Amino acid sequence: MQIGHINLARSFNGTGEHFISLVEGLQREGISQYVLVRNVTMAKRLATVRDVTVGPVVRSAVTACCLMPRLDLVHIHDMSAAQAGLLLVLTRSIPYVLSYSGDEVIGRNPITQAVYRRATKVICGDDSEASILRHFDPSLPIEIVPAMEIEGPADSYLHLYQNSQSTPMAGSSGIQ
Repeated sequence: MQIGHINLARSFNGTGEHFISLVEGLQREGISQYVLVRNVTMAKRLATVRDVTVGPVVRSAVTACCLMPRLDLVHIHDMSAAQAGLLLVLTRSIPYVLSYSGDEVIGRNPITQAVYRRATKVICGDDSEASILRHFDPSLPIEIVPAMEIEGPADSYLHLYQNSQSTPMAGSSGIQ
């Protein structure tokens, strides 16, 4: 299995450490990974992880989509990169999972709504985040993955990735 990651967060904070722990944990499990990030410090840190390919630093979702090679699944880690997931599934049939944090507002933007509805899975950290998403759309494929612990951080995600390889196809009626 080959997994891509797109993280366009500008800062390298606790969420960035969580992201690096996930990549390192998946690497220990033998998962092939390709990573595109915006933050140069994060890219340098990820470049030290053995058997993880770090692409060029990217600043936009469109660039990330263009530079992402053909993979089994892409994990979108923040809403800055969300449109890359939508573009990947619509133009190249590459499925994606999307991390959700409770401070993100879905609202009435049809592109943002399509990002959530086209995701193979939407990953939440707890029940309160899942209930926010269920209020938006009860049919969303939500998976709750509690905050990662230092020991075995990739186990829950690896199971989720393995069960998320179905590819939603673009319909003839446009973005839905």
